[in-house]
Amino acid sequence: MEKYLAEEGISDKIDDKIDFQVLNAIADLVRVLDYNEKVVFVNKAMEDLLGYDRDKKVCILGEDLFDPEITRRALLSGEVIQREENIGSMVFSVKCSPIINKKGEILGVVEVFRNVTMARKLQREIIEKNRFMTSETIAASLIQQTVLPERGFIKNLKVNYVYRPSTILSGDMFDVFEIDDDHIAIYIADSVGHGFAASMVTMFIKTVVRTLDKLTLISPQKTLSELCTRFTSLRLEIENYFTCFYGVYNTKKKKFVFSNAGHLPLPIMVRDREFMNLESKGYPISRFFARPDYEEKEIKLYSGDYILFMTDGVVEARNSKKESFGYERVHNIILENNKDVLEILDSELEEFNDGEQTDDISMLLINVW
Repeated sequence: MEKYLAEEGISDKIDDKIDFQVLNAIADLVRVLDYNEKVVFVNKAMEDLLGYDRDKKVCILGEDLFDPEITRRALLSGEVIQREENIGSMVFSVKCSPIINKKGEILGVVEVFRNVTMARKLQREIIEKNRFMTSETIAASLIQQTVLPERGFIKNLKVNYVYRPSTILSGDMFDVFEIDDDHIAIYIADSVGHGFAASMVTMFIKTVVRTLDKLTLISPQKTLSELCTRFTSLRLEIENYFTCFYGVYNTKKKKFVFSNAGHLPLPIMVRDREFMNLESKGYPISRFFARPDYEEKEIKLYSGDYILFMTDGVVEARNSKKESFGYERVHNIILENNKDVLEILDSELEEFNDGEQTDDISMLLINVW
């Protein structure tokens, strides 16, 4: 039914349509205006807060506190309109509802003022805290990225990698560094989860490994055992743990000695397009495994060989059909490409998951020259 502004002389009165006793009992501020935009009723809550001159039928603080355009729009259109009003230091959410009789004539409006001052204050505080947290998180992310190894050569090893956190911060960590003139340490680690807590674990790993003595670092078994001892001494919750594959390349003997603390996917050593998974027994580093035993293995590495290290975000990446990227795709890329394996793998992975990444992705490629 089409609504229109009521003319003078209509049979219905606002008094017949509104229960003023009910309005008086409402904790929100309520006022009623007729079709001439004159206040005909103010409830007790509004009168107590703003004051009300019953003879003049106006709020003592003045009608200029309110925007009359909203009231006019409701009177003309018959639509419910919501807005916010600032009254002094307070903020109110105002709902302006037309009063309509059975003929569709608009008799006036009821305006309900809900005090949202505290809600808006909390909202501003949350926004400010989020802005601060975002700023701090971005700063932490930059720190994470600066502690990654440099791309390029360390002795006869060429280092390249892909590092893509699923959020601003990552639960992945890897490093390549010289222990002494004859030994180069290489490791990749993956902390459970991702985000701030996981990123703190990665920085713990980085710090501990870099501060171990040379005799410990030369032995993968000793290095992982020491990592486990120091991590469990933190007495974190049982669900906090990480996996780590740690190896040492001997530049003189051309051999690679390694141990694995439950890390998957296993690193892949590739020679003439044939690959071998570097398997070694060992549990993840966690309070659940207080005294783990890490198996040490070794292989020879020759010029032209390379090792691909990954975190589970690679093989567990999913597309829109919920299919996993999987090991087979990784193996096929290795078998079909003699060079640029990392770039091709990264490109196909990004295309596969439609740009929607749910887990941290890290790939470290070590080429032997």
